[in-house]
Amino acid sequence: MIHRPIVHRLGLSVVAVAALAAAPAFAHHSFNAYDMSKIETVSGAIKEFRWGAPHSSVVLVSVDKGGQQQTMSLISGSPLAFSKQGFAPRDFHRGDKVTATYHPNTAGTPGGALASLTLPDGKTYKDAEVGAAAPPSAPAAPAGN
Repeated sequence: MIHRPIVHRLGLSVVAVAALAAAPAFAHHSFNAYDMSKIETVSGAIKEFRWGAPHSSVVLVSVDKGGQQQTMSLISGSPLAFSKQGFAPRDFHRGDKVTATYHPNTAGTPGGALASLTLPDGKTYKDAEVGAAAPPSAPAAPAGN
């Protein structure tokens, strides 16, 4: 015969373990590593495109302000987010010249959270989750008199 206090403790232990296991899922979508108040633009060539869950990412090779070649990784949405906008893995090719907007890393290292990616054919992916946090491209017009 099992005593109630043991069953109760076991139940609480199971709940505690489940809560701890779920914690990384909640923390996963934090944008604390990126300066969401800034948006930068970069043009470069695709070195690698990682189509994978929970996030895809693109590695770009570009030239920085000092004329030096730099490699940066931009984290993006899920494969589902790309698919919903009509993109497939075959759309991203090594060497393609692209333009990206992104929220830079807060650490100051090259890279960040992708807001948009424009391919050579003009087709543009816009990350709904990250892009929604982007500042407006132009200030709102003042109210008229």
